[in-house]
Amino acid sequence: MATVDLQAEFRTVVGKEGAKKLRQVKRIPAVVYGGPRGPIPVVVNPLELLAVLEAGENVLINLSLTGGEAPQTSVVILKELQRHPVKGSPLHADFQEISMERKIRVEVPLLLSGEPTGVKDKGGILEHVLRQLSVECLPLSIPDRIVLDVAALDIGDTLHVRDVTVAEGVRILDDGARVVASVLAPKAEEVAEVAEEEKPAEPEVVGKKEKEEAEAGAEAKEDKKKAEAKEDKKK
Repeated sequence: MATVDLQAEFRTVVGKEGAKKLRQVKRIPAVVYGGPRGPIPVVVNPLELLAVLEAGENVLINLSLTGGEAPQTSVVILKELQRHPVKGSPLHADFQEISMERKIRVEVPLLLSGEPTGVKDKGGILEHVLRQLSVECLPLSIPDRIVLDVAALDIGDTLHVRDVTVAEGVRILDDGARVVASVLAPKAEEVAEVAEEEKPAEPEVVGKKEKEEAEAGAEAKEDKKKAEAKEDKKK
């Protein structure tokens, strides 16, 4: 993985009011952890930071610090970025200083490639369960992403973490038995419900009930007339 450059300044203002003033001048507070001098408060340009992150979540950053006793540069990785809950703009960043000769642990996106046979030919449903993996490796060996081919999956098939292949020098830390993806059969109940909903309702026959009641009444009157006629004959 290549490295990118980012400028930062030592920060002297702290607290909510200090952070507010920084954001008013298009800067955000940040902290660099993991160095020999302990946590270092810094200031960065949020737009420049976002531009750097376009290279990937785990991009290695050459952070150049100015404004202190002497300028210095260290390699860092972004550990956390706080964003505005509505606007999504950066509010605060945490960096971790790293050594290029020491392995680190990071989370890497896990992507699926291909259309499973069980989905394409049999109408199955692809379920993507695990979307990132925890790995350990040297900084320059951090993969941008890990891709798993699912094209051969049929209905009922499952892929686990142990089925994922990574480059030499990269070790997956997640449990090998964890499910990554599977192809499920179509749910018969849902299909039946959809069919029932789509079935057109029988049109109601207007006046059908009234017609039946009228016919029943006519038959009753006819029976009464016949009974009265029999009585007259007997007399």
